[in-house]
Amino acid sequence: MSDPSRLKPWRTRPGPGVHSITLSLRPGEILGLVGPNGAGKTTLLRTIAGVLPIQNGKLMLTSSAKETQLDSDSLRNIVGHMPEQVRWQGRQSVEDALLELAEMRGTSAKRVNGLLRLVGLGQRANAHLSDLSQGMRQRLTLAAALLGSPKFLLLDEPLNGLDPVAATAFVQLLHELKSKGVSIIISSHQVEGLEAITDRIALMHRGQLLANGTLAEIADSLELQPSILVSGPGKLPDLSWCEHRIESESAQDTWTIRLDHSGVDLLPKFIDRGIEVHSWNPKSPGIVELLCAATGMNIEEVGLEIASTAMLPHKSIGGEEE
Repeated sequence: MSDPSRLKPWRTRPGPGVHSITLSLRPGEILGLVGPNGAGKTTLLRTIAGVLPIQNGKLMLTSSAKETQLDSDSLRNIVGHMPEQVRWQGRQSVEDALLELAEMRGTSAKRVNGLLRLVGLGQRANAHLSDLSQGMRQRLTLAAALLGSPKFLLLDEPLNGLDPVAATAFVQLLHELKSKGVSIIISSHQVEGLEAITDRIALMHRGQLLANGTLAEIADSLELQPSILVSGPGKLPDLSWCEHRIESESAQDTWTIRLDHSGVDLLPKFIDRGIEVHSWNPKSPGIVELLCAATGMNIEEVGLEIASTAMLPHKSIGGEEE
């Protein structure tokens, strides 16, 4: 007997997607959505934006002690979505491209001019799209996301491809929006510098939310202690005696090591061995350390892994394994 499934070559089945997520976003707050490639960050953002349907669950808007369930149309009216890649190309001007989008959103030309000034493109309004730098393209994408005066802004890898100067300017713009009461979610797998941008962090892996809160709150949940960052002059000394060393590195004239928290009282032993120490500072766990602890992965796996389509639940922080 022939296999019935072969009679339907285009039949599909749902993938694992994202699941078991409960997340809130407060007015004027920046939330960092962090996880390895394939963690489900983009899928979650598209769902919140109303681009993807919710198969099981709901999105609620709370205001003045009143809760309203949001459908896709309602979400598009209050949410601005900045995808990871938007190809702005051609000889069309920056202003004309944004005006076309504004017409579809029912937004005035005055609003378009104001947004171009807000994102720093006021002087480039007549520039051709193909002549824009990567930083300018990111700014234009942000302006497009802000056309409807959204209360919530979803940014998918917004700093990708930006040089340090452009990235700094972009972050300053986000803080200006935050000061106006806009709530922002930044999705990123590049966590360097993200700690200084965000108010809270949400850790995702394999479609699940593992933990969310401030870095200190998540570190406490994971029972992670501060490490000790030690530096000194010259070449890296012999540390074979030190069982508390986590990592070390040496530059031309200085060395730096990191000790686990139980090495907090080791300074006298460094001095007794004639090791000159210039600094001895506690260092709170960073985002990468939190993500490694929450997923059980090492740094290389967190940075490079592409999660498989298999549903492999992880233990939720403070809960039981599913």
